[in-house]
Amino acid sequence: MSHVVAEWAFTHGLKKLRETSENSNQSEIARLIGKSRATIGHYEMGRYLPSHDSLDIMLDAYGHSDRATYYRQLRDRVEMHSPDWWEDEFPEHFPPRSTALLAGFEYSAADLRIFEPNHVPELLQTPAYAEALLRAELTDQRADQLTLHLRMLRGRQAILNRADPPRLACVVGESALRSPVGGPFVLGDQLTELASFARRDNIEVRVLPDSEGRPVGSAAGFTELLLPSEVIQDFSDVVYMTTPVDRIQYEDPETLAVFRNLWEQAWSAALPGDESAELLADLAGRLTRDAS
Repeated sequence: MSHVVAEWAFTHGLKKLRETSENSNQSEIARLIGKSRATIGHYEMGRYLPSHDSLDIMLDAYGHSDRATYYRQLRDRVEMHSPDWWEDEFPEHFPPRSTALLAGFEYSAADLRIFEPNHVPELLQTPAYAEALLRAELTDQRADQLTLHLRMLRGRQAILNRADPPRLACVVGESALRSPVGGPFVLGDQLTELASFARRDNIEVRVLPDSEGRPVGSAAGFTELLLPSEVIQDFSDVVYMTTPVDRIQYEDPETLAVFRNLWEQAWSAALPGDESAELLADLAGRLTRDAS
């Protein structure tokens, strides 16, 4: 498990247990462990870690003393702070917190489901395609920041090449495959690479034809990351959406159900894997011939 995800699972898990318990008053919990009310907030924001004894008292007050072993192990993992791969690779200000947490979830996930109607998903982008897309999106950023984003993306993509890669299911809008990002050579190489990804055992790529439209209520793409229950017990999955200014994360069950319904609509309406692979190869061949 990524350190940033372990910290998130610990702090959000404690807050969730308190808020859903009959004894949710922070002042009362603080009195039981002999601390100030603010200390409970600090625990839930990750500023400090409770001792094992304080943690046991808190969990007992929340009615979850049976979770003590799990939360002790999670707490100790956070305290150990095994650096995530990017912590030694980038300057202190980079990556942004939302991007770091997404990278941590990608590293920790067992399954990923990606719906992307507008462009090829980040995890499957070639370097040239990613650079062309980022140059268009980071118009107010300096060249060195562009380089940092590209290096961060390459590091995130490495999860697909490790010995135990996650399973990836992806639905890409047909219009995204025809959008001239970087010109015909760049797009042609990207589609060839995408077809190659689709032949892997752990990856399935489906194309959503323009004639099918988009799932009702889906204005943008999203990524659902399913987390292994033996590692993260209180959160089965999270969803990320990327906006022009930030990445937004969702983990409450009602919102996740909405995204799951959108995913099922997109997956069932998309072309099967073999037909999608044929379409990708055909489009890539046309682009290469036209460019030549």
